[in-house]
Order: sequence, then C-alpha cells, then structure tokens
Amino acid sequence: MANLINSAMSGLSAAQTALSVASNNLSNVYTQGYNRQTVSFAQSGGTSTPTGFIGNGVNVSGINREYNSFIVNQLRQGQSDYASTTAYYQQVSQIDNLLADSNNSLSANMQDFFSNLQNLVSNPSDPAARQTVLAKANGLVNQFKTTDEYLKNLESNANLTVRNSVEQINNYTKQIASLNDQISRLTGASGGNAPNDLLDLRDQMATELNQIANVEITMHEGSMSVSFAGGLSLVQGGTSYKLEAIPSSANPQRLTVGYNRGSGAASEVPEGRITGGSLSGILQFRSGALDNARNQLGQIALSMADSFNKVQQAGVDLNGDLTTNEPFFTIGQPSSYANSNNNQAAGASISATYTDISQTKATDYRLEYDKNGQWQITRLSDNSKITNLAPDANGKLKFDGLEVTVAPAASKSDSFTLKTTSSAVQGFGVAITDAAKIGAGTPKYDAGGNLVIDSTGKGDNTNAQKMLDLQKAQTVGGKSTFNEAYAGLVGTVGNQTNSAKVDSTAQGNVVKQLTLQQQSVSGVNLDEEYGNLMRFQQYYQANAQVIQTATTLFSALLNIR
Repeated sequence: MANLINSAMSGLSAAQTALSVASNNLSNVYTQGYNRQTVSFAQSGGTSTPTGFIGNGVNVSGINREYNSFIVNQLRQGQSDYASTTAYYQQVSQIDNLLADSNNSLSANMQDFFSNLQNLVSNPSDPAARQTVLAKANGLVNQFKTTDEYLKNLESNANLTVRNSVEQINNYTKQIASLNDQISRLTGASGGNAPNDLLDLRDQMATELNQIANVEITMHEGSMSVSFAGGLSLVQGGTSYKLEAIPSSANPQRLTVGYNRGSGAASEVPEGRITGGSLSGILQFRSGALDNARNQLGQIALSMADSFNKVQQAGVDLNGDLTTNEPFFTIGQPSSYANSNNNQAAGASISATYTDISQTKATDYRLEYDKNGQWQITRLSDNSKITNLAPDANGKLKFDGLEVTVAPAASKSDSFTLKTTSSAVQGFGVAITDAAKIGAGTPKYDAGGNLVIDSTGKGDNTNAQKMLDLQKAQTVGGKSTFNEAYAGLVGTVGNQTNSAKVDSTAQGNVVKQLTLQQQSVSGVNLDEEYGNLMRFQQYYQANAQVIQTATTLFSALLNIR
C-alpha cells in the first residue's frame, strides 16, 4: 500500500514540475533570448519482491534548456555580418542622398556658374555681368564647402560611433564575466545543475556583443571565453579586459580601437582585423566610401581652381592691367601626419606641394621609409604602390604631380600619411573681390614686346571664352570634365549604395532563415505548450486518482472486523 502511495506521490511531484516548466515557457514566450525548457523523467529504482522488482515511481532527472550551439553560432555570425552590412549601407546612403539632392547639387551650381560666364563672354565690359560671375563663383564654392562639411560631419559621427561601440563592448564583456562567476557558484551549490535563466542572459549578452563586433566564443567547463580581432581576449572566466577609443597612430583626427590588458597604455588594434558587427561597417565606410568621396570632391575643386587660375593669370582685366598675380580661386594645400610610432627623437616630418595638378589622383597616401632605406608609397584609395622611390638631386620625392620634402631626415620604419585632394576644399575660395579684376581679355603687345594699354584689351572676351571652354575640357585627372567627374562621383556612390543595400537585404534574409531554425529548437510554441499543460494536468489528475484509490483500499482494510 505504501509503495502505491509513494509512486503516486512521485508522479504528482513530477507533474507539478512539468506544469511549472510549461507555465514558465508560456510566460516567457516573448522574452528575448529565452530558450525553451523541457523536463526529463527517469524511473525510480525498483523494490525486489519474490515475484520481481516493483517500480517506485518517477524522478525528475533534469530541467533541460533546448539549445543547439551549432545553430546559435551560425545565427550569431549571420547577425554580425548583417549588422556590418547594414551599418555600412546606412552611412553610404547618407552620401548618396546628399549628392542626389537636386536642390543642393554641385552639378546645378556648376551649370549656373558657366551659364553666367557665357554672359560675361557676351558682355565683357558689363560690370553687372562680371559681378554676377563672382556671385555664382562664390555660390559654387559654398556648395563645395557645404558638401565637404557634410562629409566631415560623417567622419565626426564615425568617431562618436567608435567611442560608443567601445563603451558598449566593455559593458557587455563586464556583464559576461560577472555572469560566468554567478553561474559557476550556483552550479556548484546546486550539485552541478546550471541556472538556465543566467545561461540565457549570458548568451543574449554574447549575441548583442557580436552585433557590435564579431567575437569568437568558446566554452570551457561551463565558462564562456570571448576574444576578437584574431585572438585578443575580452573575457576569461570572471575577468574582462577593456577596449579604448584612441587616436589613430596614422591619423590623430580619427578615433580607432585600442586594446588594454591592464598592463599600461592601450595598443592600437589594426582595423583590418575587426570584422563583422556594426563597428566593422563603420570603419569600412570611413576608410572606403567616405574617404573616396572626399578625395573625388577635392580633386574636382583642385582641378577647377588650377585650370581657372592658369587662364585668369594669362589675361588682362577691365582696367587694362595684367592679371598675372591675380588668381581666380584659392585652394587648399596638402597636409600630412607623422605616425605616432615614428622615431620621436628624430622628429621627421613631411610637406608637399602640387607640381602638376592634372596628374594628381583622388587619394590619400601612406609614405613608409622601410628598413632598407627605401621609400614605399601606397595610394590608400586602391592600395596600389610605388615601390623603392628614390629622392631626386634636391632630396625631393616626386610622384603623381606632387613634390614631397622630408625634413629632418626620416628614420628607418618611419611612416607618414599625406592628404592631398581630401584637404583641397577646405582652402577653396574665390580670390577675386573686385569684379573688374576678372581677366576676361587677352593682353596685346607691340612689336617690341611691350604691353599695349588701351581699350582694345579691356573689352576683349577671348580670355573669358577660354574660361568658358574649360567646361568641356578634360581637366580632372587629365581625363574628365568637371561635370563628368562629378557625375562619376555620384555614380560611384550610387553603385556603392545599391550594392550595400543588396548585401544588407540578402544578409537580412539569411538571418531570418537562421532565426527560424534557431526558434524551431529553442523557441516557445504557444500551441505546443498549451497542449503540454493539458497533458500534464491529466497526468497530475491520474496520479491523484491513484492516491485516492490507495486511500479507499486502506480504508477498506481498516473497516474489516
């Protein structure tokens, strides 16, 4: 009789546990990161009798967390790639929207400028026509500056994103390390049963971390270890290691990721080693689409300033004076940064000037003085190289229409960043303030080579016509007109945006498929859990009936007299 009651009581206890688990599943059906739980039953050891072993009921052998690490790892990788492509797409689409805005189009401003140059050609002596040309030139310059400023703001936002991403990563790794400790203690105190809720929370932290920067997750004796960027440890057991947002050694205006193991100053993490996650997408955008856009924009401004200045300085103004010393536009000059890892005692630096702007390329450069005492030049736009470049007789490095001076002498392994076209727009401006100073005419000389000062040259439009002809001249990089170069910039950014959108959409679909696979294992199905509630309720009632039957039998025995 006692065996009958004990078996039924074990069934009641098992049914209660199963109902609690089903109830918990239903309660957490919409909880992010929750993994469905199931109950495992095992029969109790039987009692030996002359007729054989009689079972002693049921035991709850475990409360299982339905979890497939293989699918989860695939999903995390997919989410990391999706976060990267989406972050890149969101950023590059901002440039695309800017360039595609017909109300603030450089193309429209250039067209307006050249249209008014036509008026100057038709009326070279008209002060109003001259003044309008200057006004349109200033409007064009302002549009260049507005566009460049917008791109600079995107770079500032990238710096802010790097800083925020580093803070978020540190927060997640600190929480994961703390959860490692808690899980270890509770598992030991419970005889080896891990707390499922903390396991879910730790996994969710790891998933969210992986969407910022792709990390490698390994498990050892129930403890989660996290590393990134090719093996840099972020979490080991209950210890977390910090990242820092630090100025780039190559360009102090940019923040990048530094790794600090607690032994001093943070060491810079090569950006190429940061793969996946939104942080990777931002870094790729900054060093790729953003830099290329600024460089191409600057190349157009540089070519426009140079070509107009050459024509302007070959003319004669409305006063009959030569405009040799009267440039039409001002333009920004190249800038440079010495790598912070250079030999600081030597203090080498570089400076550059333009020698042939038609040969300049839309790129920044990395100049490296290698261990063999040779200069290696890398065009950062496409990573093409100029190897083993030797200085000329004056100690100058000449390449791509540039002349670079190194002073004092560089030390072996020194590195420098040279920004050329990307800094051009900053100094872009209209040099002429007096409309009469526009060199619309061509100077005339007598037989002795002396300048003839009369009204002939003053009202001449031949030099203004040369300015107008620049609209169709292939001055940008020696192969494109101003409009063609700008259209190329718009087209390049548009293609980058469309490609990024396709990649983001495709990766989003991959994530959806992997999420469905993960949810088929770990997700809570309302219908299924409701069915479990009904099953385990019947299970409970059946065991209760066994107890009632046993009680009836026992009472019958007591009533026998």
